[in-house]
Amino acid sequence: MNKKHNYLKNCQSARVWTKGMMLAGAGALLMTACAVDGYDDDERFVSDVTGATLASPSAETITVTPSADGKTQTISWPVVKGAGGYLVNFIDEGNPAEPIVKDSLVDGCSVTVKREEDMNYLLTIKTMGRKDANNQDASSATEMKISTFTPTYKTIPAGSDLKAWFEANPAPAGENHNFDLEGGAEYTLSGLLDFGASSVTLRSNNKAVPAKIIFTDNSSELSTSGGLVLKYLNIDCSASSQAFISLSRNPAIAPVIVNAWSADYNFYRVKDNISVLSCQITGVNSYFIWDNQVSCWFADNVLVDNCLVHLTTPSNSKALSGGYFWTNKGAGFFRNLTVSNSTFYNTGEGDVKYFVQYGGFGNDQVKDPDTQFGWTENTITYQNCTFYHVCASGQWGNYNGVAGKKTSYWNLKNCIFYDCSSSGVARRFLAGKQNQPTATFENNTYMHPDGTFDNPSNYDTSGTNIDEDPGFRDPANADFTISNPTHINRKCGDPRWLP
Repeated sequence: MNKKHNYLKNCQSARVWTKGMMLAGAGALLMTACAVDGYDDDERFVSDVTGATLASPSAETITVTPSADGKTQTISWPVVKGAGGYLVNFIDEGNPAEPIVKDSLVDGCSVTVKREEDMNYLLTIKTMGRKDANNQDASSATEMKISTFTPTYKTIPAGSDLKAWFEANPAPAGENHNFDLEGGAEYTLSGLLDFGASSVTLRSNNKAVPAKIIFTDNSSELSTSGGLVLKYLNIDCSASSQAFISLSRNPAIAPVIVNAWSADYNFYRVKDNISVLSCQITGVNSYFIWDNQVSCWFADNVLVDNCLVHLTTPSNSKALSGGYFWTNKGAGFFRNLTVSNSTFYNTGEGDVKYFVQYGGFGNDQVKDPDTQFGWTENTITYQNCTFYHVCASGQWGNYNGVAGKKTSYWNLKNCIFYDCSSSGVARRFLAGKQNQPTATFENNTYMHPDGTFDNPSNYDTSGTNIDEDPGFRDPANADFTISNPTHINRKCGDPRWLP
Protein backbone atom coordinates (compact mmCIF):
# COMPACT_ATOMS: atom_id res chain seq x y z
CA MET A 1 0.00 0.00 0.00
CA ASN A 2 1.49 3.38 -0.96
CA LYS A 3 1.86 6.24 1.52
CA LYS A 4 -0.98 8.29 0.10
CA HIS A 5 -3.44 5.43 0.35
CA ASN A 6 -2.27 4.65 3.90
CA TYR A 7 -2.73 8.31 4.90
CA LEU A 8 -6.26 8.45 3.53
CA LYS A 9 -7.10 5.25 5.35
CA ASN A 10 -5.90 6.79 8.61
CA CYS A 11 -7.99 9.92 7.94
CA GLN A 12 -11.12 7.92 7.29
CA SER A 13 -10.67 6.04 10.55
CA ALA A 14 -10.96 9.35 12.40
CA ARG A 15 -8.61 8.26 15.20
CA VAL A 16 -8.88 9.79 18.62
CA TRP A 17 -6.41 9.05 21.42
CA THR A 18 -7.20 10.03 24.98
CA LYS A 19 -4.72 11.18 27.57
CA GLY A 20 -5.51 10.10 31.11
CA MET A 21 -9.08 9.01 30.46
CA MET A 22 -11.61 8.18 27.79
CA LEU A 23 -14.38 10.58 26.89
CA ALA A 24 -16.93 10.86 29.66
CA GLY A 25 -20.62 11.66 29.77
CA ALA A 26 -23.63 10.30 27.96
CA GLY A 27 -24.06 11.84 24.56
CA ALA A 28 -20.53 13.25 24.34
CA LEU A 29 -19.27 13.17 20.78
CA LEU A 30 -15.79 13.54 19.37
CA MET A 31 -14.90 13.04 15.72
CA THR A 32 -11.87 14.30 13.81
CA ALA A 33 -11.15 15.45 10.30
CA CYS A 34 -7.53 14.70 9.45
CA ALA A 35 -5.16 17.50 8.57
CA VAL A 36 -2.89 17.23 5.55
CA ASP A 37 0.22 18.35 7.41
CA GLY A 38 2.58 19.77 4.83
CA TYR A 39 1.31 17.52 2.05
CA ASP A 40 2.61 18.51 -1.41
CA ASP A 41 2.70 15.34 -3.47
CA ASP A 42 2.58 11.55 -3.21
CA GLU A 43 6.03 11.35 -1.60
CA ARG A 44 5.74 14.15 0.97
CA PHE A 45 3.58 13.73 4.06
CA VAL A 46 5.65 15.21 6.87
CA SER A 47 6.12 18.96 7.50
CA ASP A 48 9.64 20.35 7.03
CA VAL A 49 9.25 22.23 10.35
CA THR A 50 11.77 20.66 12.77
CA GLY A 51 13.34 21.57 16.07
CA ALA A 52 10.72 24.26 16.76
CA THR A 53 8.52 25.24 19.69
CA LEU A 54 5.05 25.39 18.24
CA ALA A 55 2.15 27.74 18.97
CA SER A 56 -1.47 26.83 19.62
CA PRO A 57 -4.10 27.95 17.07
CA SER A 58 -5.27 31.48 17.88
CA ALA A 59 -8.88 31.97 18.92
CA GLU A 60 -9.46 34.24 15.92
CA THR A 61 -8.78 31.34 13.56
CA ILE A 62 -11.14 28.86 15.25
CA THR A 63 -14.58 28.42 13.70
CA VAL A 64 -17.71 26.91 15.29
CA THR A 65 -20.45 25.52 13.03
CA PRO A 66 -23.71 24.13 14.52
CA SER A 67 -25.33 21.16 12.84
CA ALA A 68 -28.63 21.64 11.05
CA ASP A 69 -30.59 20.20 13.99
CA GLY A 70 -28.59 22.18 16.56
CA LYS A 71 -27.61 19.08 18.54
CA THR A 72 -23.91 19.11 17.68
CA GLN A 73 -21.30 21.69 16.71
CA THR A 74 -18.11 21.27 14.72
CA ILE A 75 -15.06 23.19 15.92
CA SER A 76 -12.24 23.53 13.43
CA TRP A 77 -8.89 25.29 13.28
CA PRO A 78 -6.07 25.69 10.75
CA VAL A 79 -3.17 23.25 10.56
CA VAL A 80 -0.12 24.08 12.66
CA LYS A 81 2.95 22.97 10.72
CA GLY A 82 4.97 20.36 12.57
CA ALA A 83 2.17 19.41 14.95
CA GLY A 84 1.78 15.86 16.17
CA GLY A 85 -1.78 16.53 17.32
CA TYR A 86 -3.85 18.82 19.48
CA LEU A 87 -4.79 18.38 23.12
CA VAL A 88 -8.48 19.34 23.43
CA ASN A 89 -10.74 20.02 26.39
CA PHE A 90 -14.40 21.00 26.09
CA ILE A 91 -16.16 22.04 29.29
CA ASP A 92 -19.64 23.08 30.35
CA GLU A 93 -18.81 26.11 32.50
CA GLY A 94 -21.86 25.39 34.64
CA ASN A 95 -20.46 21.94 35.46
CA PRO A 96 -16.67 22.18 35.17
CA ALA A 97 -16.09 19.12 37.36
CA GLU A 98 -17.37 16.85 34.58
CA PRO A 99 -15.75 17.91 31.27
CA ILE A 100 -17.55 16.87 28.11
CA VAL A 101 -14.16 16.20 26.51
CA LYS A 102 -11.07 15.88 28.72
CA ASP A 103 -7.42 15.85 27.62
CA SER A 104 -8.08 14.23 24.28
CA LEU A 105 -5.23 14.10 21.78
CA VAL A 106 -6.75 14.75 18.36
CA ASP A 107 -4.78 13.91 15.23
CA GLY A 108 -6.90 16.10 12.96
CA CYS A 109 -7.93 19.73 12.91
CA SER A 110 -11.58 19.56 13.90
CA VAL A 111 -13.82 18.04 16.52
CA THR A 112 -17.58 17.57 16.63
CA VAL A 113 -19.08 17.81 20.11
CA LYS A 114 -22.57 17.92 21.56
CA ARG A 115 -24.43 21.22 21.65
CA GLU A 116 -27.29 22.36 23.85
CA GLU A 117 -29.12 25.65 23.75
CA ASP A 118 -28.35 28.27 26.39
CA MET A 119 -24.98 26.93 27.43
CA ASN A 120 -21.62 28.53 28.11
CA TYR A 121 -18.78 26.29 27.01
CA LEU A 122 -15.01 26.63 27.41
CA LEU A 123 -12.78 25.18 24.70
CA THR A 124 -9.03 24.73 25.15
CA ILE A 125 -6.68 23.63 22.36
CA LYS A 126 -2.97 23.04 22.82
CA THR A 127 -0.67 22.13 19.94
CA MET A 128 1.48 19.08 20.63
CA GLY A 129 4.85 18.83 18.85
CA ARG A 130 5.70 16.05 16.44
CA LYS A 131 8.31 14.18 18.41
CA ASP A 132 10.03 12.54 15.44
CA ALA A 133 10.71 16.06 14.12
CA ASN A 134 11.99 17.24 17.52
CA ASN A 135 9.18 19.83 17.75
CA GLN A 136 8.17 21.01 21.21
CA ASP A 137 4.62 21.38 22.52
CA ALA A 138 3.13 24.86 22.61
CA SER A 139 3.87 26.63 25.88
CA SER A 140 0.18 27.25 26.55
CA ALA A 141 -3.27 26.30 25.34
CA THR A 142 -5.63 28.65 23.58
CA GLU A 143 -8.86 29.24 25.46
CA MET A 144 -12.11 30.17 23.73
CA LYS A 145 -15.56 30.71 25.21
CA ILE A 146 -18.46 29.41 23.13
CA SER A 147 -21.98 30.49 24.06
CA THR A 148 -25.19 29.09 22.65
CA PHE A 149 -27.30 31.69 24.46
CA THR A 150 -29.20 34.00 22.19
CA PRO A 151 -27.93 37.54 22.79
CA THR A 152 -28.81 39.18 26.08
CA TYR A 153 -30.75 42.43 25.86
CA LYS A 154 -30.26 43.41 29.52
CA THR A 155 -29.16 41.78 32.75
CA ILE A 156 -31.38 42.49 35.75
CA PRO A 157 -29.37 43.18 38.93
CA ALA A 158 -29.59 40.60 41.70
CA GLY A 159 -32.12 41.45 44.38
CA SER A 160 -34.37 43.50 42.09
CA ASP A 161 -38.12 43.63 42.38
CA LEU A 162 -39.13 42.72 38.83
CA LYS A 163 -42.29 44.83 38.88
CA ALA A 164 -40.38 47.99 39.85
CA TRP A 165 -37.45 47.18 37.56
CA PHE A 166 -39.59 46.75 34.44
CA GLU A 167 -41.58 49.87 35.27
CA ALA A 168 -38.28 51.73 35.15
CA ASN A 169 -36.93 49.69 32.20
CA PRO A 170 -39.87 48.74 29.96
CA ALA A 171 -39.33 45.91 27.51
CA PRO A 172 -39.30 47.16 23.90
CA ALA A 173 -42.05 46.15 21.54
CA GLY A 174 -41.21 43.95 18.58
CA GLU A 175 -39.20 40.75 18.47
CA ASN A 176 -38.42 38.78 21.60
CA HIS A 177 -35.91 40.37 23.99
CA ASN A 178 -33.86 38.27 26.44
CA PHE A 179 -33.54 39.51 30.00
CA ASP A 180 -30.98 37.64 32.07
CA LEU A 181 -31.29 37.00 35.79
CA GLU A 182 -28.07 36.27 37.61
CA GLY A 183 -27.62 32.59 38.34
CA GLY A 184 -28.18 31.77 42.01
CA ALA A 185 -29.53 35.25 42.81
CA GLU A 186 -32.92 36.07 44.36
CA TYR A 187 -35.54 38.39 42.88
CA THR A 188 -39.02 39.41 43.98
CA LEU A 189 -42.29 40.17 42.22
CA SER A 190 -44.41 42.57 44.26
CA GLY A 191 -47.55 42.66 42.09
CA LEU A 192 -48.94 42.26 38.59
CA LEU A 193 -46.23 42.46 35.93
CA ASP A 194 -47.84 42.80 32.51
CA PHE A 195 -45.37 42.93 29.64
CA GLY A 196 -48.11 44.10 27.30
CA ALA A 197 -47.33 43.75 23.60
CA SER A 198 -43.63 43.07 24.26
CA SER A 199 -42.35 39.54 23.74
CA VAL A 200 -40.02 38.74 26.64
CA THR A 201 -37.73 35.94 27.78
CA LEU A 202 -36.76 35.82 31.45
CA ARG A 203 -33.94 33.37 32.03
CA SER A 204 -31.17 32.53 34.42
CA ASN A 205 -27.76 33.12 32.83
CA ASN A 206 -26.55 29.87 34.38
CA LYS A 207 -28.60 26.74 33.72
CA ALA A 208 -26.86 24.85 36.50
CA VAL A 209 -27.61 27.50 39.16
CA PRO A 210 -31.13 28.87 38.57
CA ALA A 211 -32.15 32.31 39.71
CA LYS A 212 -35.09 32.45 42.12
CA ILE A 213 -38.19 34.65 41.80
CA ILE A 214 -40.38 35.04 44.89
CA PHE A 215 -43.94 36.34 44.52
CA THR A 216 -44.32 38.61 47.55
CA ASP A 217 -47.89 39.92 47.25
CA ASN A 218 -51.37 38.50 46.89
CA SER A 219 -51.56 40.24 43.49
CA SER A 220 -48.25 38.95 42.12
CA GLU A 221 -48.75 37.58 38.60
CA LEU A 222 -46.97 37.43 35.23
CA SER A 223 -49.03 38.59 32.25
CA THR A 224 -48.53 39.06 28.52
CA SER A 225 -50.19 40.08 25.28
CA GLY A 226 -47.13 39.37 23.14
CA GLY A 227 -45.46 36.15 24.27
CA LEU A 228 -43.48 35.07 27.33
CA VAL A 229 -40.69 32.54 27.84
CA LEU A 230 -39.40 31.53 31.29
CA LYS A 231 -36.21 29.45 31.41
CA TYR A 232 -34.03 27.94 34.14
CA LEU A 233 -35.83 29.60 37.05
CA ASN A 234 -37.10 28.60 40.48
CA ILE A 235 -40.34 30.48 41.13
CA ASP A 236 -42.22 30.60 44.44
CA CYS A 237 -45.83 31.72 43.92
CA SER A 238 -47.12 30.84 47.38
CA ALA A 239 -47.88 34.43 48.51
CA SER A 240 -50.18 35.03 45.53
CA SER A 241 -53.78 34.01 44.95
CA GLN A 242 -53.56 34.96 41.28
CA ALA A 243 -52.65 32.97 38.20
CA PHE A 244 -49.04 32.05 37.59
CA ILE A 245 -49.31 33.40 34.00
CA SER A 246 -52.25 35.27 32.50
CA LEU A 247 -53.14 36.80 29.19
CA SER A 248 -53.59 40.54 29.66
CA ARG A 249 -56.77 41.79 31.28
CA ASN A 250 -56.45 44.85 29.00
CA PRO A 251 -55.06 43.51 25.70
CA ALA A 252 -52.15 45.54 24.36
CA ILE A 253 -52.55 44.25 20.80
CA ALA A 254 -55.16 45.08 18.21
CA PRO A 255 -57.92 42.52 17.73
CA VAL A 256 -59.07 40.93 14.51
CA ILE A 257 -62.84 41.22 14.15
CA VAL A 258 -64.44 37.87 13.34
CA ASN A 259 -68.09 37.26 12.61
CA ALA A 260 -69.24 33.95 14.08
CA TRP A 261 -72.69 32.73 15.02
CA SER A 262 -74.19 36.00 13.70
CA ALA A 263 -72.10 38.21 15.97
CA ASP A 264 -68.78 40.07 15.81
CA TYR A 265 -65.99 39.03 18.17
CA ASN A 266 -62.56 40.45 18.98
CA PHE A 267 -59.88 37.83 18.41
CA TYR A 268 -56.55 38.53 20.19
CA ARG A 269 -53.76 36.32 18.87
CA VAL A 270 -50.45 35.68 20.67
CA LYS A 271 -48.06 34.72 17.88
CA ASP A 272 -44.89 34.35 19.96
CA ASN A 273 -44.56 31.34 22.24
CA ILE A 274 -45.75 31.11 25.80
CA SER A 275 -43.19 28.67 27.19
CA VAL A 276 -42.08 27.51 30.62
CA LEU A 277 -38.84 25.57 30.24
CA SER A 278 -36.65 23.87 32.84
CA CYS A 279 -38.30 25.64 35.76
CA GLN A 280 -39.26 24.59 39.27
CA ILE A 281 -42.50 26.28 40.29
CA THR A 282 -43.96 26.03 43.77
CA GLY A 283 -47.03 27.35 45.54
CA VAL A 284 -49.39 27.66 42.57
CA ASN A 285 -52.68 28.59 44.24
CA SER A 286 -54.78 29.36 41.18
CA TYR A 287 -54.63 28.97 37.40
CA PHE A 288 -51.36 27.97 35.79
CA ILE A 289 -52.19 29.85 32.56
CA TRP A 290 -55.51 31.59 31.95
CA ASP A 291 -57.17 34.20 29.74
CA ASN A 292 -58.45 36.66 32.36
CA GLN A 293 -61.95 35.97 30.97
CA VAL A 294 -61.18 38.24 28.02
CA SER A 295 -63.03 37.35 24.84
CA CYS A 296 -61.25 36.07 22.88
CA TRP A 297 -57.60 35.19 23.54
CA PHE A 298 -55.78 32.71 21.27
CA ALA A 299 -52.16 31.57 21.43
CA ASP A 300 -50.26 29.80 18.68
CA ASN A 301 -48.06 27.69 20.95
CA VAL A 302 -48.04 26.98 24.68
CA LEU A 303 -45.24 24.72 25.92
CA VAL A 304 -44.26 23.39 29.33
CA ASP A 305 -41.12 21.24 29.22
CA ASN A 306 -38.79 19.83 31.85
CA CYS A 307 -40.64 21.48 34.73
CA LEU A 308 -41.53 20.49 38.27
CA VAL A 309 -44.79 22.16 39.28
CA HIS A 310 -46.14 22.05 42.83
CA LEU A 311 -49.80 22.95 42.92
CA THR A 312 -51.09 24.05 46.34
CA THR A 313 -54.69 24.72 45.35
CA PRO A 314 -56.65 26.03 48.36
CA SER A 315 -60.30 25.17 48.96
CA ASN A 316 -61.32 28.75 48.06
CA SER A 317 -59.30 29.04 44.84
CA LYS A 318 -61.12 30.78 42.02
CA ALA A 319 -59.75 28.09 39.70
CA LEU A 320 -61.78 25.28 41.29
CA SER A 321 -64.61 25.29 38.75
CA GLY A 322 -62.27 26.00 35.86
CA GLY A 323 -58.95 24.51 34.81
CA TYR A 324 -55.25 24.98 35.37
CA PHE A 325 -54.99 25.86 31.67
CA TRP A 326 -58.19 27.84 31.19
CA THR A 327 -59.67 29.93 28.39
CA ASN A 328 -63.29 28.97 28.83
CA LYS A 329 -64.89 32.25 29.88
CA GLY A 330 -63.08 34.08 27.10
CA ALA A 331 -64.09 31.42 24.53
CA GLY A 332 -60.56 31.09 23.10
CA PHE A 333 -58.06 28.24 22.97
CA PHE A 334 -54.40 27.42 22.39
CA ARG A 335 -53.64 26.11 18.95
CA ASN A 336 -50.85 23.82 20.16
CA LEU A 337 -50.51 22.89 23.82
CA THR A 338 -47.64 20.60 24.83
CA VAL A 339 -46.70 19.42 28.31
CA SER A 340 -43.62 17.20 28.24
CA ASN A 341 -40.94 15.78 30.54
CA SER A 342 -42.65 17.40 33.51
CA THR A 343 -44.35 16.68 36.82
CA PHE A 344 -47.51 18.33 38.18
CA TYR A 345 -48.57 17.40 41.70
CA ASN A 346 -51.15 18.91 44.05
CA THR A 347 -50.97 18.99 47.84
CA GLY A 348 -53.68 21.62 48.36
CA GLU A 349 -57.16 21.00 49.74
CA GLY A 350 -58.83 22.28 46.58
CA ASP A 351 -59.62 20.06 43.61
CA VAL A 352 -59.71 21.89 40.28
CA LYS A 353 -62.24 20.43 37.86
CA TYR A 354 -60.14 20.43 34.67
CA PHE A 355 -56.48 20.36 33.81
CA VAL A 356 -57.38 22.05 30.49
CA GLN A 357 -60.63 23.77 29.60
CA TYR A 358 -61.06 25.75 26.39
CA GLY A 359 -63.86 28.07 25.28
CA GLY A 360 -66.41 27.73 22.51
CA PHE A 361 -64.44 28.76 19.41
CA GLY A 362 -62.51 26.30 17.27
CA ASN A 363 -60.64 25.92 14.02
CA ASP A 364 -63.84 26.49 12.05
CA GLN A 365 -63.75 30.10 13.13
CA VAL A 366 -60.06 30.97 13.26
CA LYS A 367 -59.18 29.42 9.89
CA ASP A 368 -61.33 32.02 8.14
CA PRO A 369 -58.84 33.80 5.82
CA ASP A 370 -60.25 37.13 6.94
CA THR A 371 -58.86 36.48 10.42
CA GLN A 372 -55.31 36.08 9.06
CA PHE A 373 -54.76 33.20 11.46
CA GLY A 374 -54.43 30.48 8.86
CA TRP A 375 -55.08 27.77 11.43
CA THR A 376 -56.52 24.54 10.08
CA GLU A 377 -55.67 22.20 12.97
CA ASN A 378 -54.75 22.11 16.64
CA THR A 379 -52.98 19.68 18.99
CA ILE A 380 -52.90 18.77 22.64
CA THR A 381 -49.90 16.68 23.69
CA TYR A 382 -48.82 15.14 27.00
CA GLN A 383 -45.59 13.18 26.73
CA ASN A 384 -43.34 11.66 29.39
CA CYS A 385 -45.11 13.34 32.29
CA THR A 386 -46.03 12.42 35.85
CA PHE A 387 -49.33 13.72 37.27
CA TYR A 388 -50.08 13.10 40.96
CA HIS A 389 -53.38 13.96 42.68
CA VAL A 390 -54.33 16.50 39.99
CA CYS A 391 -58.05 17.03 39.25
CA ALA A 392 -58.71 13.93 41.33
CA SER A 393 -62.50 14.14 41.15
CA GLY A 394 -62.56 16.26 38.02
CA GLN A 395 -62.84 15.59 34.32
CA TRP A 396 -59.32 16.47 33.10
CA GLY A 397 -60.22 17.98 29.74
CA ASN A 398 -63.03 19.97 28.14
CA TYR A 399 -62.65 21.65 24.77
CA ASN A 400 -65.73 23.27 23.38
CA GLY A 401 -65.16 24.04 19.71
CA VAL A 402 -62.33 21.54 19.13
CA ALA A 403 -63.42 18.25 20.76
CA GLY A 404 -64.14 15.47 18.28
CA LYS A 405 -63.03 17.51 15.28
CA LYS A 406 -61.11 15.92 12.41
CA THR A 407 -58.71 18.86 12.62
CA SER A 408 -57.93 18.29 16.33
CA TYR A 409 -55.07 15.94 17.27
CA TRP A 410 -54.58 14.36 20.69
CA ASN A 411 -51.31 12.78 21.78
CA LEU A 412 -50.87 11.00 25.12
CA LYS A 413 -47.65 9.01 25.48
CA ASN A 414 -45.52 7.58 28.29
CA CYS A 415 -47.43 9.37 31.05
CA ILE A 416 -48.25 8.27 34.59
CA PHE A 417 -51.51 9.49 36.14
CA TYR A 418 -52.08 8.76 39.81
CA ASP A 419 -55.34 9.89 41.44
CA CYS A 420 -56.35 12.00 38.46
CA SER A 421 -59.89 12.29 37.02
CA SER A 422 -62.05 9.74 38.80
CA SER A 423 -64.22 9.53 35.67
CA GLY A 424 -61.32 8.38 33.51
CA VAL A 425 -58.28 10.26 32.22
CA ALA A 426 -58.34 8.84 28.68
CA ARG A 427 -62.07 9.42 28.42
CA ARG A 428 -61.86 13.00 29.65
CA PHE A 429 -58.69 13.71 27.68
CA LEU A 430 -60.87 13.22 24.59
CA ALA A 431 -63.80 15.08 26.18
CA GLY A 432 -65.86 11.89 26.03
CA LYS A 433 -65.48 11.41 22.26
CA GLN A 434 -64.92 7.71 21.60
CA ASN A 435 -62.61 6.07 19.04
CA GLN A 436 -61.04 9.29 17.81
CA PRO A 437 -59.02 8.64 14.62
CA THR A 438 -56.84 11.68 15.33
CA ALA A 439 -55.84 10.45 18.81
CA THR A 440 -52.59 8.63 19.63
CA PHE A 441 -52.00 6.78 22.91
CA GLU A 442 -48.97 4.82 24.05
CA ASN A 443 -47.64 3.39 27.34
CA ASN A 444 -49.81 5.28 29.81
CA THR A 445 -50.80 4.38 33.37
CA TYR A 446 -54.14 5.49 34.87
CA MET A 447 -54.00 4.48 38.53
CA HIS A 448 -56.40 5.14 41.41
CA PRO A 449 -55.31 5.49 45.06
CA ASP A 450 -56.96 2.14 45.93
CA GLY A 451 -54.61 0.34 43.53
CA THR A 452 -57.14 -0.14 40.73
CA PHE A 453 -56.82 1.23 37.21
CA ASP A 454 -59.03 2.95 34.66
CA ASN A 455 -60.49 0.88 31.88
CA PRO A 456 -59.70 3.18 28.93
CA SER A 457 -61.54 1.13 26.30
CA ASN A 458 -63.04 3.08 23.41
CA TYR A 459 -60.64 5.95 24.21
CA ASP A 460 -57.12 4.61 24.65
CA THR A 461 -57.44 1.68 22.27
CA SER A 462 -53.67 1.17 21.86
CA GLY A 463 -53.50 -1.83 24.16
CA THR A 464 -50.26 -0.44 25.58
CA ASN A 465 -51.59 0.97 28.86
CA ILE A 466 -49.63 -0.28 31.88
CA ASP A 467 -51.86 -1.50 34.70
CA GLU A 468 -49.03 -1.76 37.21
CA ASP A 469 -48.09 0.37 40.22
CA PRO A 470 -45.15 2.60 39.20
CA GLY A 471 -43.78 2.26 42.74
CA PHE A 472 -43.10 5.89 43.61
CA ARG A 473 -40.30 6.14 46.16
CA ASP A 474 -41.74 8.78 48.50
CA PRO A 475 -44.63 10.71 46.94
CA ALA A 476 -45.56 12.32 50.27
CA ASN A 477 -42.27 14.18 50.04
CA ALA A 478 -42.47 14.80 46.29
CA ASP A 479 -40.08 12.01 45.32
CA PHE A 480 -41.74 10.28 42.37
CA THR A 481 -38.78 8.07 41.45
CA ILE A 482 -40.27 4.90 39.98
CA SER A 483 -39.26 1.32 40.74
CA ASN A 484 -41.53 -0.74 38.49
CA PRO A 485 -39.46 -2.53 35.81
CA THR A 486 -42.12 -2.15 33.10
CA HIS A 487 -42.27 1.59 33.53
CA ILE A 488 -38.50 1.82 33.69
CA ASN A 489 -38.02 -0.26 30.54
CA ARG A 490 -40.58 1.78 28.60
CA LYS A 491 -39.21 5.03 30.07
CA CYS A 492 -42.57 6.21 31.32
CA GLY A 493 -43.29 9.32 33.29
CA ASP A 494 -41.17 12.40 33.82
CA PRO A 495 -37.57 11.39 32.95
CA ARG A 496 -36.24 13.04 36.12
CA TRP A 497 -37.77 10.15 38.09
CA LEU A 498 -36.20 7.34 36.11
CA PRO A 499 -33.66 5.58 38.36
